[in-house]
Amino acid sequence: MTSNKEILRIVIAGGGTGGHLFPGLAAADAITTAAPRAGITFVGTGRPVEERALAAKPYGYRVLRAPRLERSLHPLNLLMPVRFACAAARARKLLRELKPALVIGTGGYGSAPVVVAARLRRTPTAILEQNIIPGLTNRLLSRVADLACVAFEPSRDWLADRVKVVVTGNPVRDVRDADDVEGARARLGLDARTFTVFVFGGSQGAQRLVSATAAALDELVDRDVQLVVQTGDAATLDVPAPWRGRLVVRPFFDEIYDCYRAADLVVCRAGGGVAEVLAFGRPMVLVPYPFAAHGHQQRNAAYVEQEGAAVVVEDEDLDGAKLAALILELQNDDGRRGAMARAGRELGRPDAAQQVARAALALIGVGT
Repeated sequence: MTSNKEILRIVIAGGGTGGHLFPGLAAADAITTAAPRAGITFVGTGRPVEERALAAKPYGYRVLRAPRLERSLHPLNLLMPVRFACAAARARKLLRELKPALVIGTGGYGSAPVVVAARLRRTPTAILEQNIIPGLTNRLLSRVADLACVAFEPSRDWLADRVKVVVTGNPVRDVRDADDVEGARARLGLDARTFTVFVFGGSQGAQRLVSATAAALDELVDRDVQLVVQTGDAATLDVPAPWRGRLVVRPFFDEIYDCYRAADLVVCRAGGGVAEVLAFGRPMVLVPYPFAAHGHQQRNAAYVEQEGAAVVVEDEDLDGAKLAALILELQNDDGRRGAMARAGRELGRPDAAQQVARAALALIGVGT
């Protein structure tokens, strides 16, 4: 049990993609609110999304190079046992320095060596799972972790029997002023009363969505529609003259929650970012990233559509005409959008981060 007078050192390991990093950040914020003496260090893979997201945060940040299993027949896969053992040894050395009371893995290959090293040190461990079908890393880590916080009930069946599973939802940052539509549109430089669509692809897989949006502009130009588009680093979108003042394009939005607030409709992939859209109760068009590991985005999308909160379009079927038609169809059907929003609010768990914080802190005897 940890004394209230001690600094509560916690390591959150993972990152690499926004879908793994941002739930960890939301959990960190909730933990420091519940336990103000907590000192949190993120251990990531050194990718730019981590540096960008953590730059303004009061958390430590360390980089640990971790091997990943290549999806193709790659010679490096033959060396995985040796490469992983070396990464775990580096992780043990890092944990000896940081001396955490708790280690939380957010999923993805970057978390594996740290969680395993923590287990070897007999440090309590938790893992976060954002998808209906847990990734290979978390399925394996569930054999050594003490706690698994999952977003969806069906995930339980994919994890080891030994791990304690708690359905918390996927952690999101504190959702405030979700209904401040006019304020958010003003901050984005948009009209307060025009139907607004937010398109984003997360930290990977944005190119297809951006290309479809570019192709849809001609079909939407004479309609009462305005767009907000997050392109990521790999894609670009020019703003044609007729769209000036009603098309906002940025690689990343520092305050992405304003984009959710402003939106009547969200078009996105079906990874971890879906949890934030659900928390805001916004109708969605989901385009699952077809190359996501184990098809988890297709499963996520099918589940959310089944619950009535989204329309699913397969990646290969998405083009400008299809996207424009869907936007106009949903724009003209207030009843359908309202039903999707209600289903999203019921499916979403805005308090998921607080639930994760309570469950994780309980592992080390810290009550919230």
